[in-house]
Amino acid sequence: MAKKTKSRWEVIKPILVIFILTACAIMLFYGFKEPGVQLTDTQIQVKGMYGLEIDFTDIKDVTLIEKSMREIGIGTRTNGFGGMGSTLKGNFKSADLGKHMLFVNADASPTIRIARKSDVDIYISFKDSKITETLFSELSRESLYSQ
Repeated sequence: MAKKTKSRWEVIKPILVIFILTACAIMLFYGFKEPGVQLTDTQIQVKGMYGLEIDFTDIKDVTLIEKSMREIGIGTRTNGFGGMGSTLKGNFKSADLGKHMLFVNADASPTIRIARKSDVDIYISFKDSKITETLFSELSRESLYSQ
């Protein structure tokens, strides 16, 4: 009896499937992870998926909204992560808020709104409301940004 040899595709296919599934699992883990927010002398750094840096000179106003983003109105995701669970990150658009960027747990309140002078507003909330409130207190110090 002759021995049957595997084609190249039969060898590559399981490796490719494992690679794709691993990449998807990593992206989901990274997407569901809450962003890290760090304050420096000159800016706010939002780290993680869709992270950005906001110069204090670009901040018009910082407010604490006693509602969750779901109550405020999420809008439609134009480029971002979300749709499964309550983690939302990236660019969104709505009739009420216009274009905006989210780094939120949609069901958690309160929510921080950072209005910027030259770009879209940013909304931030964490599952633990104490973290959101602490960040707001730090952002509220007058010395951080000029109005």
